[in-house]
Amino acid sequence: MKKQTSTEQFSKTLLNEGYILIPKTLLKNQAHNRTPGELEALLQILTHVNYSPTTYEISHTDISCQRGESIISQQHWSKLFKWSRSKTLRFFQKIQKEGIIEVIPHQKGIFHIRIINYDFWTGSISPEAREEKKKEQSEFFDIFWNKYHETMQKPKVNVARARREWDKLAKEEQQTAIDRIEEVYYHTNDTRFIPLASTYLKDKAFLNEYTN
Repeated sequence: MKKQTSTEQFSKTLLNEGYILIPKTLLKNQAHNRTPGELEALLQILTHVNYSPTTYEISHTDISCQRGESIISQQHWSKLFKWSRSKTLRFFQKIQKEGIIEVIPHQKGIFHIRIINYDFWTGSISPEAREEKKKEQSEFFDIFWNKYHETMQKPKVNVARARREWDKLAKEEQQTAIDRIEEVYYHTNDTRFIPLASTYLKDKAFLNEYTN
């Protein structure tokens, strides 16, 4: 039986497991701004998140894990990084603050992360499509921004912070944030407590549940 060469084995692995393409400019920028080991950890995350949507059953509950997301435990991440649990936690907190990932809350304590703008990170779309998507996202944000302030009658402040929080949301959450503006307004008894748009998005107030 013919023994496979390392090149043949590598090619077979690529076909079975796929690969990601990271834009050179983005990689250089991250390398410049990272302490030793952090870039490698970030690359580990990019290679271990889902490439396509998958549903997992955990404690008899179905957990949907979309493209660019992961439910790998912090303990397992620390083994992949070869770091302590505390260092791993600090790193995830850091990249969450930087807007690279979002931590999706779960009642069962599952560590569910989403890479924000995953397709940008992996170079999955062309520069033209990337610019078109940016334009579309900006226009969608403008719809939210204008509707929120027309309804809530709040000053248009902290737009940069609001845009950062907006970009962290999934497409469905963005639509919900727009659709439920009036409902949140009508259930706020004292208009002095109406949040700024950035706070509304950060706290995901559009997911509030009200009793009639």
